[in-house]
Amino acid sequence: MVDIRRSESLFQEQEEPSTKTSKNPIVRFQSFSFLGKSKQKKAPVEIGNAHAPGDPIDPEQSRHSPLAESGDGISYSLESTSLIEPEVRDTSRSCRVTVVILQAKDLKKHMLGTYVKDPYFKIRIEDISFKTSQVKSSIDKDGVLQVNQRFMFNVKDSKTAELHVEVFERGMLGSEVSLGACLELHIAKLLEQNLDEKDERAKWYELFLKDGKKKMPGKVMMDIVAYIAEPEQTINVFVGTWNVGNTRPPADLSSWLPTNSFYEIVAIGAQECEYQPEASFSECGKDWLHSLRSQLGPRYKILKATSRGQMRLAVFVRDNEEKAICEVYKDSEATGVGHVMANKGGLCIAFKQFWDTRLCFVNSHFAAHVGQCSARNGNYREIVGQLRVGIPGMDILSQFHHVFWLGDLNYRLDFGGIEGKSTTPPKEPWLNVVKMIKAGNLKELLQYDELAKEIKASRVLYKFEEGEITFAPTFKMQKGSLNTYSEKRLPAWCDRILWRSVEDCNVKLLSYNSSPAIMTSDHKPVAATFSLVTYSLPSFTTLGLATENDQRWHIRFTSLQAKQLRASDIGGSSDPYVLFMGPNVIREFRTKVKHKTLTPVWDPQKDLPTLVLKPFPLQRLEKEYLMVRVLDFDYTSADDSLGFTVIPISLAVAAFRKGPQETAYFSVELLRHGLPTGTLEGEMILTREKSFAKRRVDFANKLVKKTIAARNSFKNVILLKEYGCG
Repeated sequence: MVDIRRSESLFQEQEEPSTKTSKNPIVRFQSFSFLGKSKQKKAPVEIGNAHAPGDPIDPEQSRHSPLAESGDGISYSLESTSLIEPEVRDTSRSCRVTVVILQAKDLKKHMLGTYVKDPYFKIRIEDISFKTSQVKSSIDKDGVLQVNQRFMFNVKDSKTAELHVEVFERGMLGSEVSLGACLELHIAKLLEQNLDEKDERAKWYELFLKDGKKKMPGKVMMDIVAYIAEPEQTINVFVGTWNVGNTRPPADLSSWLPTNSFYEIVAIGAQECEYQPEASFSECGKDWLHSLRSQLGPRYKILKATSRGQMRLAVFVRDNEEKAICEVYKDSEATGVGHVMANKGGLCIAFKQFWDTRLCFVNSHFAAHVGQCSARNGNYREIVGQLRVGIPGMDILSQFHHVFWLGDLNYRLDFGGIEGKSTTPPKEPWLNVVKMIKAGNLKELLQYDELAKEIKASRVLYKFEEGEITFAPTFKMQKGSLNTYSEKRLPAWCDRILWRSVEDCNVKLLSYNSSPAIMTSDHKPVAATFSLVTYSLPSFTTLGLATENDQRWHIRFTSLQAKQLRASDIGGSSDPYVLFMGPNVIREFRTKVKHKTLTPVWDPQKDLPTLVLKPFPLQRLEKEYLMVRVLDFDYTSADDSLGFTVIPISLAVAAFRKGPQETAYFSVELLRHGLPTGTLEGEMILTREKSFAKRRVDFANKLVKKTIAARNSFKNVILLKEYGCG
């Protein structure tokens, strides 16, 4: 069945409405820190060797891991104890194709010769298709239409795969009218071209009738790249945040932003970023982006940028890594007055894949002033609870390998109320803090840091990490000064960068500092740099071996229960059920509802589904997670969310390697609005068997054969009796 999905367009700077591992990783039955921990049921099982990221090196040098195996990419595990068939391992490298439709020209109606309005495109490789939204850009005087839409394909068989691109318009009664198709492009030939990164890849492609014989008016400019992805790649990420103070930034931001092309990804968040733009720009957001691009240099392209009110977030990618990214999302949430005003809130940019590693960046501006700690915690809960990107129904903390949280979080120094109720602090406490800063007693001062206390108490940014703070408080500075604090507020570390990562995803903090030399705002900019390993995992089991006799991986739960769930109903109870979803299952699966309980226990024989996984090889499943959502069933309204979590499939893989009947125990925390709200635990087993659909067809076929055989047997009995042979 052809899968037709809509693709997001490339970056469009847009103001939001103000209303709302290695090939042989270590796998253990032990702590799992993404959203909880997985307790061990049996002795730890280790497979292979762990891969630790090396120190950052020059980006121009190769940072790819060598292939562990060569040949046709297929091997059979002699150690597998599966009784169904030998374990199929796909050790080949993934083939990826990126297609960027840049422009279309002279798209005209066949008979009338007039320009087509709002065309759209269909792009297909093998059994995967994408359909663009209708392109509503205006046509320029040369007949050129700007499209700027990107697509990425995982190719099963690069030797036979072809790229098909066709242009359509809407006809009468919504019918599709083809405007022509590009000639098929063979993926193998694209791989052979092996164009240099500096070569111009964008080309015009003529349109023809589907038979390829008659040329049609119009052509399409596309940038097409086919490549073999490396199994692992270490990348470097720069994350920066700055409260600009609604003042034009200086021309030189080199003390804060990178001045070379060392980083593959650069994410920059700004707050209170509204000032009079230069005459050449129509709005502040465009002026701000120009300042960033000028500083970063020509090798960086804007992946996505978004604004809401005075908050801005932009993510840049180095030109040679643009091909690794697909499906970029954005969203925003206002937490200001009435939860509508955009003076406070959060912005999010995330992408489904940097190869097969999912990244998310959140820029936020929390409530200000001393004594507003609870309001700041509430801002965090609201942002996590309301941002929706990627997989529908899942929160941002349950679907990305790495989440980076940055911004003016506004947490202050908590001295137990000695500051008084006024926003302006008494003279003596202010002097004491400033003296400690000048004396370098930062560790002593950090004991009063409000954010650290709240994280420790699990009231905000649960399970997020932060680097050691070795720089002076970044607020409140006298504008135009290097290190002089204003007496209007107590100094504080308001500007922060934190992160949350899946354990064993090899993330490493390289630096965490501020930039005192930038003096136009009452805040100092802050930057953190990271090194992390991204993975390119086999997308399909090679040559169809995964689906031979329709054999697929399944996950069966032999037990499942939840504890300490939130009461969602008026009577102090809930009616919970569980949804299992994610990119690794063929569809969404759900358990039965357990009524009026906060500690549900599901019967594995009656209440639990068997999850059917996509035809992925086993070593991909070692890096995958089941995404889980627990909900409260309601007859009269939408079901309420009770919590989100993920379950690492690696636990089931490790158990399977020990024996086909081995179960894996898991216990993971549920999060709601980014804070713990109960646990989900149970046992699961990984099996390899025919899928349900195939089994039903086989049963029907057997039933038909038995019916025919019985009918023939009955006929034979009648004939024998008729001829007197019985």
